[in-house]
Amino acid sequence: MDELEIIRLMKTMAGKPPDGWLSIGDDVAVLRGRRAGVVLKSDMLVGKTDVPPGMTWRQAGRKSVAACVSDFAAKGVSPEALMVSIGIPRSLSDADIRSLIKGFGDGMKEWGVRLVGGDTNEADDVVVDCVLVGFSDRVVKRSGAKPGELIAVTGDFGRTSAGLKILLDGAKPDPKFRKSALASVYMPSPRLALGIKLAGRLSSSMDSSDGLAVCLHTIARMSGVGMRIDRLPCDVPSMERFAETNGYSVEDLVLYGGEEYEIVATVEKAGIKGAQAIASSMGEKLTVIGETTEPPSIVTMGGRSLRDEGWVHLA
Repeated sequence: MDELEIIRLMKTMAGKPPDGWLSIGDDVAVLRGRRAGVVLKSDMLVGKTDVPPGMTWRQAGRKSVAACVSDFAAKGVSPEALMVSIGIPRSLSDADIRSLIKGFGDGMKEWGVRLVGGDTNEADDVVVDCVLVGFSDRVVKRSGAKPGELIAVTGDFGRTSAGLKILLDGAKPDPKFRKSALASVYMPSPRLALGIKLAGRLSSSMDSSDGLAVCLHTIARMSGVGMRIDRLPCDVPSMERFAETNGYSVEDLVLYGGEEYEIVATVEKAGIKGAQAIASSMGEKLTVIGETTEPPSIVTMGGRSLRDEGWVHLA
């Protein structure tokens, strides 16, 4: 399948653009104007580092969109348009290319975004670079936390890290845990709708895909606050069973694994009940795991400092 055939597939998948937008195939993409700031996010997926064993190309295509959507969720912004540039090795079959493109379509449909353009090239590995576009005059920054606020997260942590241990290291889970852990790897679920609803109630926020500890240290450093962590956000019994069986630390799995697509945020104490009520009404949860403190920007748990570690390319 050559470049022109791939572009035709992408155009077919994208469908007809709204009035005022340019069709895919022009030199640039044009979106209808709005009286708001333009919000942009770029994220790259590479086959060797980002597509674990057992993940289909359709799931990989969806994941590439999910990575951008997760950052929009943390900023409380609704995405609108998507540009996708892909590098394709000659070894990738036509069926695999079609599957990858279907994955883009899955993500677009799931999170309500429209493909407006991109680029196609030849590469030694599958490379997908997504650029997501939205409009908003307000985003939740990483730098807005103040001392005396609560630290809260969506979802559970550690399950994706466990799933990668299963796939890459041969870790042994029980059947039920294996199913949920692998689902978290193959089908990440950014909290977009919840992030948009919570935006006005959060003082700071960050996508967690590089790991919970990295998020905590980053928000603390950029906001100039300390953080005290009182609990780990995970399903403790199942994580303890998995960790004990395989010789892992629950703390390491939860704090340093990465690849979760959750929101890590700070909330004023007076606003936490309202924020949790919103999450509950949407079938989601917002768990308080600690409190921000006065400077310096140190993250502690149980009286000891937590490492500033997570997923870092080329480390």
